[in-house]
Amino acid sequence: MKALLVILNKDNAPALEKCLASIVNMEGLCTEYDVLIMDGASSDDSEKIARIYEERYPCIEFRVQRRLGGTGYARREACEIAKSGGYDVVVWGDSENVYHPMYMRNILKKMESSDAVGGVPKVRGGFYAHAFAWYHALHLVIPGLYRYHIPGNNKAERVEICSKVQYPETLRSEDYGFSIILRKNGLNLKQEVAKNAVVEVSLPESFGEVMAWQRARAKGVAQVLRKIGAKPWDNVGWASIFLLFVLFALLIPFSAIPLLLYSLLYLISAGALFYASKDYILNFKWLYFIAPMFGVLVYSIYSLFAVFQYIKIKNA
Repeated sequence: MKALLVILNKDNAPALEKCLASIVNMEGLCTEYDVLIMDGASSDDSEKIARIYEERYPCIEFRVQRRLGGTGYARREACEIAKSGGYDVVVWGDSENVYHPMYMRNILKKMESSDAVGGVPKVRGGFYAHAFAWYHALHLVIPGLYRYHIPGNNKAERVEICSKVQYPETLRSEDYGFSIILRKNGLNLKQEVAKNAVVEVSLPESFGEVMAWQRARAKGVAQVLRKIGAKPWDNVGWASIFLLFVLFALLIPFSAIPLLLYSLLYLISAGALFYASKDYILNFKWLYFIAPMFGVLVYSIYSLFAVFQYIKIKNA
């Protein structure tokens, strides 16, 4: 089985260096898999760092995307490279990732009997890591979700799938769109999780960065749904969490009971999400037990924003 590990990167030099340092310490480099750094025309030292590793390891290659505009374009180009290079499997990664030594070997072993395989994320950081760990591990937190969707920064799939379904050419969220396209085309892949394939991932470290990340996510989701002709029902569901809270808050002058009941339900749900995602957080701390309440609220607000963006784009 010939595999290609694709690392998507743009203006992320410090993290890219840590990512590549972990890759060269993984089992099977240059014998079981090659590495392609797909760069979105970075303006920092990303290329300089990547070239150092490219010179040291013949199986590591750095390329700038031929067509810029987002990660959807990068995945399409990487799929073409994988097909022309005779690879059987493409493993999707990100320059934010820090790989454990057995990640590739374990994920490729699972690929021997699967169409697509996801690894296990370990989220680095403090409050915001605890607030959004479920986002990176949702395919593990919700039972059976991995059979339908695996996050694109921690996933292996057979290259032949790229010949049947192409990634949407969008700014981001193309992995989400790709999963929807698979279902729309009736392609029921055998998707599994390699529980011993561990990768460390990170999240924004400040409030402003979190908001910018969620805003970009919402715009990307709206764009990809419009691109593939799908409806934003998933975002409507998430947005309802925020809308119900606002509705009940408006009822306070008449009765505080609905808001109290909703708040209690929200607290219980966020607590359950916190407990379910604790195994996917590095340096887990019970101190941050309210963090998912913040994470879910922010995610639901920007899901509403995604719905508005979808309407705006569709009517443009």
